Amino acid sequence: MSVLQRRSLLGLLAASVLVRPAFAAPRIFVDSAGRSVVLPDRPMRILAAGPPASILIYVMAPDAMIGWVPPPGDDAKPFLLPQARDLPGSGRLTMRGQEPDIDHITKLKPDLILDFGSIGPQYVTLAEKIKTATQIPYALVDGHLDKLPKGLRLVGDMLGRAERAEPLAAYAEQSLAKLDAALAKTPADKRPRFFLARGPDGRQSAVKGSGLTEVLERAGGINVAEGPAQRGGAIDVPFDKIAAGKPNVIVAFDKGAADAVRNDAGWKKITAGKRVLIAPTLPWGWLGEPPSVNQLLGVRWLTSAFYPAEGKLDLAAEARDFHRLFYGVTPTDAQLAALIEARARRVLLPSSGAVSSPHRCRRRQHRRPRRPRAG
Repeated sequence: MSVLQRRSLLGLLAASVLVRPAFAAPRIFVDSAGRSVVLPDRPMRILAAGPPASILIYVMAPDAMIGWVPPPGDDAKPFLLPQARDLPGSGRLTMRGQEPDIDHITKLKPDLILDFGSIGPQYVTLAEKIKTATQIPYALVDGHLDKLPKGLRLVGDMLGRAERAEPLAAYAEQSLAKLDAALAKTPADKRPRFFLARGPDGRQSAVKGSGLTEVLERAGGINVAEGPAQRGGAIDVPFDKIAAGKPNVIVAFDKGAADAVRNDAGWKKITAGKRVLIAPTLPWGWLGEPPSVNQLLGVRWLTSAFYPAEGKLDLAAEARDFHRLFYGVTPTDAQLAALIEARARRVLLPSSGAVSSPHRCRRRQHRRPRRPRAG
């Protein structure tokens, strides 16, 4: 274990035993939306506005969590700290078309509400509405990939946990730097053309710019899904149009798609001679769902998967280190094998033409895309 990893693990463990001081002077912070937020010195009851914030609070301050949004499934719990894995659900505040339950929020008695993801006008309006109604501080933190180093440090300062935040922010910086180094050496016409497969038949995808394709597109992938998008950027694509897009990489986002891509006769015609990547999803998806700090492991995975000559990676070791650093739990060899079970398959990529090991998805059923990285 590296010095950085030891410091991070000690910081996470220390967070679970520290208690609120007898007197905590308030502090003023400017959140990512430019709003002034008055906070206690060390918030100890933090309410997540949505799923991305829920993951962030767990990673940064598991002792201060009020609850999960939503609670983790039984298959995810072994990857999480025992003191946090069974916390109750606290409800999502950022659900479209649904008014927040002010009475419920007040009864939970948070000393901070945290939203992590989009900081668009609608979420600023929501934050101000809830803050006014409850008199509880509400902070918005930009959670887009390229903003993660800054966002992690900002949250560390807000929560009085700067020492915990620093190795996480450093990991984010290093991940993006490694990717950018690989991209700089790969001409645009040599970058992979991908189709993101979702849902029970694998034919649901997401158009360019969707939150579901953020990691893939940041990794230099060219999204071949085109057409009129539904809510959240979703799009249903027939097999003939998938083939017409000429993808050389098929990425299975969830378990339903992974099963379809492996077994469906229509898919076998499309995947012949192409690379198939199946995204691991425990305790949260490497490509998102929800889009939070879990995507950083997806960045490292895709750097290696898309540009093997530039970003070779021991995936099991990388996953183990990430889990230890971010989640505070070191997976066993058996857990890692279940998480990233590999099967050798032939691939044809313009950048390498090499042989790949896809990684098996073990969790989550199909869901429609959510709004980009909010909550």
